[in-house]
Amino acid sequence: MSPRTLELRIHGVNNTPPDAMLALPDHAVEQFRGDRFGSFWRPKPDKVAELPPVHAGRVPGGVRREAYSWGGMARSSPGVPGSGVPSVLANALGRIGWALLLPFGLANVAYWSRKLPDDSMPATRRMVWWNAGRGAASTRLFGLGLTVLLVLAVCEVAIDVYAIQCSLPGTTCKRLPEFMDLLGDPARHVRVLAASAVPMLLLFGLLALTSLSRSRYEMATMRRTPVRRPGVMLSRSSMWEGSPRIRRLTRLHLAAGCCVVTLVTSAQQLQHAFFLVLTVFAAGLLAVVVGRVVVTATDCPDVPSTEKGGLWSWLLVVAAVLVLVVHGFGLYGFAPVFEGPLWLASWGPPVVTVALLGSVLAAWSWRRNDAKGPLALLVLFVAFMVATYWFPLAWIGAVVAGGVLAWRARPRSGDEWQAWRGAGPGVLLGLSLTTSVMLAAVLVLTFRGWVGTGLRVPSFYSWFSAAFAVALVPLVLLVIAQALALLSRLTKPALLDDEAEVLVVRVRHVVAVTHRAENVVGVLSTLGVLALVLTCYLTFASPSWTGWWGVTWMVGKGDWVTGLAGVAVIGSFVGAGMLTNRRPLGLLWDLMCFLPRTAHPFAPPCYAERAVPEIADRTREFLDESPDNRVVLSAHSLGAVLAVAALYALPEGYLERTQLLTYGVQLRPYFGRIFPELLGPAVLGTPEVRAGAMFSRDPWRRSPGATPDRGLSALLGASWINLWRRTDYLGFPVHGWESNPLDRRASETNGSPDKVETHGGYHLCAAYQDAFRDLVSIDLNRSPDGGRGGGGNLERS
Repeated sequence: MSPRTLELRIHGVNNTPPDAMLALPDHAVEQFRGDRFGSFWRPKPDKVAELPPVHAGRVPGGVRREAYSWGGMARSSPGVPGSGVPSVLANALGRIGWALLLPFGLANVAYWSRKLPDDSMPATRRMVWWNAGRGAASTRLFGLGLTVLLVLAVCEVAIDVYAIQCSLPGTTCKRLPEFMDLLGDPARHVRVLAASAVPMLLLFGLLALTSLSRSRYEMATMRRTPVRRPGVMLSRSSMWEGSPRIRRLTRLHLAAGCCVVTLVTSAQQLQHAFFLVLTVFAAGLLAVVVGRVVVTATDCPDVPSTEKGGLWSWLLVVAAVLVLVVHGFGLYGFAPVFEGPLWLASWGPPVVTVALLGSVLAAWSWRRNDAKGPLALLVLFVAFMVATYWFPLAWIGAVVAGGVLAWRARPRSGDEWQAWRGAGPGVLLGLSLTTSVMLAAVLVLTFRGWVGTGLRVPSFYSWFSAAFAVALVPLVLLVIAQALALLSRLTKPALLDDEAEVLVVRVRHVVAVTHRAENVVGVLSTLGVLALVLTCYLTFASPSWTGWWGVTWMVGKGDWVTGLAGVAVIGSFVGAGMLTNRRPLGLLWDLMCFLPRTAHPFAPPCYAERAVPEIADRTREFLDESPDNRVVLSAHSLGAVLAVAALYALPEGYLERTQLLTYGVQLRPYFGRIFPELLGPAVLGTPEVRAGAMFSRDPWRRSPGATPDRGLSALLGASWINLWRRTDYLGFPVHGWESNPLDRRASETNGSPDKVETHGGYHLCAAYQDAFRDLVSIDLNRSPDGGRGGGGNLERS
């Protein structure tokens, strides 16, 4: 008799290998479907028969146990085989490319944190961009600005510093390695022409990096269309069909890159009629690209539109490439003289940063219950920049007026149930912009220090280094305060939650510090934004006190601080996992890669576009084998997010024969607060929750909010059980910390006096076995109501 219950285990952020998920030796499991990126595994019957009767890997009668491994999609990066110098260099460059994708990924996360439009709105043949919801077009424009910032930084390094300044009399610069120095010592205009290819090669390299990954694990198609549930974005099939949507935006970003490279050098030669016409044409083309990026907001999966198109994007990218080619012929034919720094490479970054800062400040109010909030904060910023630039003493009035406007845009009642009190999009965009400028500053300042002496780079990067170093001081003080508070609690362990051993109580206090991640991230983003505002002020206003000795000293030390921070980020990507070919920063990377790419075409590819359809199809396939079959999705940590998305991706009639067993999850306090329309209370059917308190002993001892009468918990009822521990630094209850039918406590120790269980090992504890037996018992008490193969509507007894 074939098993009638499928237990499908899905791992979480730690990328647990299949043998560990199945609690079996590695030689006792086999892959029966998939590839090295995503695969299904099962026990080998002959090997399982050799195990002791009480072994954790033994499968109960009537149950088929499988494991789904998706970590290769989220953590593996394309690599070049071999151990020689070319392959090592190619892999290192690939990992540097992954580091450059970090700000793009954060911008994409910010897009999904905004208030998404009403899913019940009917789709129309043609949608306009303002129907995409507040912030849709702005976030895509923000992503375009990040691309421009990156291109300008590379132009500064390749064209201004190396091609021009290093060829000026009186300068001494290092030569490129022999295998890269293909031109020797040509004329300066030829050096500029060759260097102009570097930023475009970088853009095409990032495009190749993301396209190669996308072709490997995106674009999976579900075999049947899921049932569309009003108000549940995850039930849309368009959520997991991202590749066609992003192509038009990709072409626009490439066109913008071509225009910027053309403008950087042609704008320096406006005395020549040829370059004057070229500059005007490239600037106009860039303006059209900006306008078309706004229109592409109708491509997003959260917009109910069936509009397809790409003619404009093709025309623009072809025109931009032609302009760049003509620009190259002009450089070679006219041989213009370049004697000084490129003014666009110097002033372009601060101007673009000011524009992006305006988007960040406006985004702080996108989710808040105040329609005028974004305008208020934007007016504050514009008044501050204009007043401080034109009238050095007028900044006081600008700050006062801005304070009144900021008070007008303050958080309102109900915002406490959202991440960062409704400022989630602004916080994430602030992190994105800070990371982007930091990486650009590291690139420019490090290259200047390496290539030679006496070279000039834009003061914008040096001012950011100093401002960023100053902004880190409050963060360091906050960390010290948290450490001192934790030390006092560990010295005299105060009871946290129920009775437990001293070691367990201490681990609970340590874990409580990690549960304050939302607050710390908000502080870090705010400090980064303040550092950027100060940087722009110092760059444009150039106040007299910037010549003081203390400020000069801080600029020098700030270069070291920013350099160390940037090298730490880039170094983690280059050095981590050189042998295993895994991406670093696993948790952050997995969170970014779960969401479909919408805001930036070079963001990390979305593994959920393959994982969710595969989980849903495997569930449907097993249920189709017999109307008596049942499926238990057993999901750990971030795997629970995939499982929830897969449940909503099932066709009509399948949900009633599916159970959910989750453990170590972040659904309610993190995903539900950051992405309310995707995984919020109305979708999960869980109570609203505030952020963890910053300094209280127990960050979660606050009353929850209202509980909706709909959502996944209402649909599943007793068919959803969640396990959690107080000692889990990433795991939380789904419904609440008080006793409830959905959440169950798992043991915090495994019997060892010196070991405390934290985020792993749930599937090996007794609470897991009890929960699984209860779910299977629920299955046995159900009876079909006449559904066939696909499963008609089944009622619970």
